[in-house]
Amino acid sequence: MAEKETAPAAGPATAVLTAPIASPSTGERARAKITSVRYVFQKMTWPLFSAWMISALINIIFGYETTSFSGVQSIPGFVREFGAETPAGSGKYALSAARASYTSSTAFAGKLVGALVAPYLIERWGHRVAIWVLVVVVWVGIIIEATTTGSIAQFIVGRVIIYFSVGIAEVTSTGYQSEIVPAAMRGTVVGSIQLFNLFGQIFAAGVNRGFSTNATRRGWIVPVSIQAAIPVLIFVGTFFIPNSPRWLLSKGRKDEAVAVLDRIRPAEDVQAGMTRLEIDAIEEAISGDQEKAPWTDMVKRTNLRRSVIAVGLLGIQQFLGQGFVSGYSPRFYATVGLSKNAFNYNIGSSTIGWGGCLIGMIASDFVGRRPILIWGAFAQTVFLFLVAGVGLAKNPSSSDGQALVAGVMLYFFFYSGTWGPLVFTVAAEMGSAGLREKTLSLGIALNVVTAFIVSFCVPYILNDIEANIGWVFGGIAFFCGVATFFWVPETKDRSLEELDELFQAHTPARKFKTTQTYGAGSRVTALETSAAGKLAGLDEEENHEQNHERIEEVV
Repeated sequence: MAEKETAPAAGPATAVLTAPIASPSTGERARAKITSVRYVFQKMTWPLFSAWMISALINIIFGYETTSFSGVQSIPGFVREFGAETPAGSGKYALSAARASYTSSTAFAGKLVGALVAPYLIERWGHRVAIWVLVVVVWVGIIIEATTTGSIAQFIVGRVIIYFSVGIAEVTSTGYQSEIVPAAMRGTVVGSIQLFNLFGQIFAAGVNRGFSTNATRRGWIVPVSIQAAIPVLIFVGTFFIPNSPRWLLSKGRKDEAVAVLDRIRPAEDVQAGMTRLEIDAIEEAISGDQEKAPWTDMVKRTNLRRSVIAVGLLGIQQFLGQGFVSGYSPRFYATVGLSKNAFNYNIGSSTIGWGGCLIGMIASDFVGRRPILIWGAFAQTVFLFLVAGVGLAKNPSSSDGQALVAGVMLYFFFYSGTWGPLVFTVAAEMGSAGLREKTLSLGIALNVVTAFIVSFCVPYILNDIEANIGWVFGGIAFFCGVATFFWVPETKDRSLEELDELFQAHTPARKFKTTQTYGAGSRVTALETSAAGKLAGLDEEENHEQNHERIEEVV
């Protein structure tokens, strides 16, 4: 049997303990089985499911806006209105690489500001108010976009405003979900950010395909305007979801926090008093860290390590090439001579990616975050290199073209099932109670900066090296796989408070999975991941086992 290492209860001056546990009790072995396989979704209730769905819907906005514009810039009506006749007198219009680049990339300025503003909204007024704010901002941006008449500057302003709401959305959604769901299902729920993002992409790709040959203003105004329907559902639905119990605790509203858990946890847990015990354990675990900390605390003590992991993962994610697939794939296919079915290929990539994401986000609660991130990075390397290798052919055949399309789609399948959702999951788990929003905010802000760099550079790179762009992104993916092995810890089946204990004990990344904790955070994990009846049964079994051992000693 593999030995486990122990970490002490979290504390301000905790030393590292590494004493092995020789023989886990029957109860501990049963608990390990329950939390890792059979009962991942045992605490999913309709109120919790509703809170998950409504908070996840806001991620459709980013997916739709990104893919919508990538297709809109190829719709004849948009190109005629905002492009130039090339060559003059030919009757053919095109967007220059420069205009396509800054129209795509400048929108990220809005997302950057939104990500940095989000912590102030959430910490002061909570996640629900932040959602209402971002919904109103989205409507303003869509109106500005849809009413543009010949001025690309006005259209860009509309995109910047929409992306401002996207920055708020990513911090709000991931942070809220990580705080309301039990540890056993956190990977699935928080990882759904990519699932809903892709749903938005598929929806937008389908709409764009319907208007792909429309040369009138209606051809681009309808795809832009139709996304206004999504925020309506979010705005109304937010009235029916609770505040985060952990946020309520940070405001000293303990009774309300218990009431929230009573609402979203199974009835048997409420009747057994487990919700009150869970809030008590969370309060004990975060004592001294209840109030929100300043930005400077992100680089102090163990927070520095946590900040580097979260910000590093979110920052490097964009250099894996997903922005090239989601934002420029129609232009890429046209560049390599596959423009005839470019929109169909784009829909295919998004659909395959959606399937990969669904598998990956659920698997993260069974297999773990670390192995999926490591092997996902290596799989992306393989298919990005395949795209580059096929692209070397000077006179590609139809089979070469099919191989190239397959390589792009398979790359996106593995990205969407690994680094797409799990980077946000792990980042949401890294921040301490006092810094969770700010850790996510800074990570997403860096993600925006790197997305801007990719968005700005890809059109020029595509024009110069075409499919060889796969060598660039593939090499970065390989580095990410190696870096994850050494620095990213396993967070599966750990409550947020138990992760605090592991970091405060300076547990090495490769030992997170096997280290046992005994502080208040471990009690939070037990209460979050064990059903009332099962936990009571295990305790009785463990007590019986201990009594039996005592009898044998007496005899």
